Amino acid sequence: MGYDVLIVGGGLAGSSAAIQLAERGFRVLLLEKQRYPAHKLCGEFLSVEVQAMFERLGVCGAVWQAGAQPVDHTRLSSAGGAVFEQALPGTALGLSRYALDRLLAGRARAVGATVRDGVAVQSIAGTLGDGFAVEAAGETLEARLVLGAYGKRSTLDRKLDRSFLEAHSPFVAFKAHFAGLDLPGVIELHAFAGGYCGLSPVEAGRVNVCWIAHEAVLRAAGGTPEGMIAQVLGQNPMLARHFQSLRRVSDRFVAVSQLSFASKGAFAGDVCMIGDTAGMIAPLCGDGMAMALRSAELVAPLAAALLQGRMDAPAFRRRYEQGWRREFGLRMRLGQWVHRGYSRPGPAHLGLQLCRQVPMLGQWLMHKTRG
Repeated sequence: MGYDVLIVGGGLAGSSAAIQLAERGFRVLLLEKQRYPAHKLCGEFLSVEVQAMFERLGVCGAVWQAGAQPVDHTRLSSAGGAVFEQALPGTALGLSRYALDRLLAGRARAVGATVRDGVAVQSIAGTLGDGFAVEAAGETLEARLVLGAYGKRSTLDRKLDRSFLEAHSPFVAFKAHFAGLDLPGVIELHAFAGGYCGLSPVEAGRVNVCWIAHEAVLRAAGGTPEGMIAQVLGQNPMLARHFQSLRRVSDRFVAVSQLSFASKGAFAGDVCMIGDTAGMIAPLCGDGMAMALRSAELVAPLAAALLQGRMDAPAFRRRYEQGWRREFGLRMRLGQWVHRGYSRPGPAHLGLQLCRQVPMLGQWLMHKTRG
């Protein structure tokens, strides 16, 4: 059987797009290469605007029942000891991808989408005019429209000849859950030489610890996340104190290399990209999960118009590309600039001191890097 929409990747963007299109009556197939539930590299912080999105998706109650933690305050520190604290403009949430991805995929099933996990896609061929053939798990699946929502980096990017792969990105990231530290209502971001580390409360009294650093920092620390904790992250005094109490409860660290914060393009050929597959904002901005959900909201009505014959393929491409740039372009550029500064001890220290003296600067940065 052919599908109206095939979505490659069952994370935040993919599952939320599946929900919205299935609710409109389209035949939707959602493919996720991992088995639910699964841990993914993520700050696991859902900024303020996300609660309204969850209401529209019909999952807000389920999110709270899954153990989402309210967050209304942010704390930043530098390796030199500067600290800046600020209230958020509303209530954000902390919830693991382990819980949230499964919840959203379940909602997609409930509204009529076909969801298959443990299925990796090998190739995608076709056009918006002729339709697509997707090779996955030894099958050829046909669809009128394909949405790419497979995350930060994939072998599919190479097969789709995406240009962002030509530029080497020197950033690596690690994530694990820890216990032993109470962070009620606070998300923290701590700078060290070559990177920064975020701590966010998630369900079951755990703390998500996720950091990003230059690959040279990883090499200097012996090539392991444990080495980085012992030799690098402890350069920040507040972070060093935290790690005296923290103990890892995850079986292992989740790791990703060559993280790119450049816009990757809203399309690869005629495959439409959403979430981190289209572009990933620097993690310190704390809006990546919201951007993934919002990109699905942008594409869903346009995809519906295309599939119903109310919009042709060129208009679909143009409208989505314009909407993506309008919604995320400035945030992405500002995120790259702030990332470069916060990864360096001197600028990070001076920047936090300036924000303490001029709190409106911190408020402006928060506003401009969020929806």
